[in-house]
Amino acid sequence: MIMGIGMKTKREDIYTALDPRMKLILLILFTTATYISRSTWVLLWDYLLIVGLYLARHLWKGAWKTSILFGSFLVLELLISYIPHEGTKAALGLIIFFLERTSIFFVMGNWMATKLRISDFSTALQNMHFPKGAIITLAVVFRYLPTVSDEFRSIKNTMKLRGIGLNFKNIILHPIKTGEYAIVPLIIRSMKIADELAASAMTRGLDLETKRTSYREIRLKAKDFMAAGIIVVAVIGGIAVNSILQKGGI
Repeated sequence: MIMGIGMKTKREDIYTALDPRMKLILLILFTTATYISRSTWVLLWDYLLIVGLYLARHLWKGAWKTSILFGSFLVLELLISYIPHEGTKAALGLIIFFLERTSIFFVMGNWMATKLRISDFSTALQNMHFPKGAIITLAVVFRYLPTVSDEFRSIKNTMKLRGIGLNFKNIILHPIKTGEYAIVPLIIRSMKIADELAASAMTRGLDLETKRTSYREIRLKAKDFMAAGIIVVAVIGGIAVNSILQKGGI
């Protein structure tokens, strides 16, 4: 029994090893880096690093979905380059440009939110002297997105029971009915979830003026700086190498 508890603790440490503040910094880093550089090679390098972060935390399903999403964007970008009409090519290229980079924010947000202890995250932000309003907002957001995802999964299962699967065929053939069974319940549940999570945050004392205590010790360690430092160097190094190659005409 003791061995089982030890194994469980070790498995949880894999997901929570990196300090929440470092995860937030990495989210900002990747989002900023991809917007700074317009190079597709830098974007591809950042994609590989992000998939590597998922794999490092044994999030196999997330890594697979992320790879498919990023791969789809790159294929679309390649197909757009063959469009003969320059105006259409420029318009679609601009849309793909923003989608490729904006998606990184949500993908990294999902990576950060997976197995994230909200209490640890709130305590970490409190130690950085974040405003109370910002802490409450971020705590609710990171709890809100996974909850809405679970609700949407339940809605899709309910639609299957009614004989209306949420797929491309039904969206084209029965758009109104599909929207009625999918969008309307999701909007209603989303509003209710937001109210419930806000009330939960208040119940946990996130709005108190006094400093909250934490059962777990939340502090930056050498391994946090080392892990984050390696990733920061990799991201900046990718941009630097690409700039050198471009100046060299390669």
